[in-house]
Amino acid sequence: MSLTFNGKSEELQGDSWNLITTEGRSKYGWRSSVCRIGAAAVCLGLLLLTVILVAHNTSAINQWDTKYKNLIYEITKGRDNLRDERDQLMIHSSNLTQEIELLQGQYNAAIASRDKLQEEVKRLSLNRTDTTCHQGWIKFNNKCYYVSPNGLSKTWTNSRKDCQERGADLVIITTKAELDFVSRSYGVTWIGLRRTEQEHQWKWVDGSNFEEERFWQPGEPNNVDGQEHCAEVSRDAAALNDVPCSRKFPWVCED
Repeated sequence: MSLTFNGKSEELQGDSWNLITTEGRSKYGWRSSVCRIGAAAVCLGLLLLTVILVAHNTSAINQWDTKYKNLIYEITKGRDNLRDERDQLMIHSSNLTQEIELLQGQYNAAIASRDKLQEEVKRLSLNRTDTTCHQGWIKFNNKCYYVSPNGLSKTWTNSRKDCQERGADLVIITTKAELDFVSRSYGVTWIGLRRTEQEHQWKWVDGSNFEEERFWQPGEPNNVDGQEHCAEVSRDAAALNDVPCSRKFPWVCED
């Protein structure tokens, strides 16, 4: 084969097509092989690095996934526990409500029963006409009175003691009719009224306050010499008078 370069003809051998001679190929071929091996090594290195990164990331993801699952489990468990506690509290609250309603019903029934009994007692008290007094006692307005024997006198304290031994006490006067009834017993009669030493107030023997100021004689009580702490009722005045408790008079008990 002939090639013409700038008008000149040169004779080239058939294998002159290879721009690099055999010697050249021998000289530069190993470098090409090295490049190819190096490139392959780089690729393998990159591939290995990729595998390592993927494996690392996969491990991290797996660890994170495990932690996430554990967290979800704990949250779910806590939620369920709270629901159980809420349900128990709701049941307990419902039971308490039922108990309160039951107790309220029992209380209302007890109040109704009490009111009914009070009405019955009141009715019986108003209609009581069959009062029976002990032998020797006097009946007046459905009450029983014991009048001390004629000619017997005692101090206020001993008179009250006699009444208490009979299961009664000195008479407590609450009405004008009762005052008139007691005043007719004797000229002067002990009753259950005394001035307290601590409070200096007139009180009946049952502890109630004396409120019938109109029962006193005019100018009484005057507490002469500061010693008149007991009350008597006189026949002439049909009213009360304060005298020393050490005096001796007849007395009237009330059952």
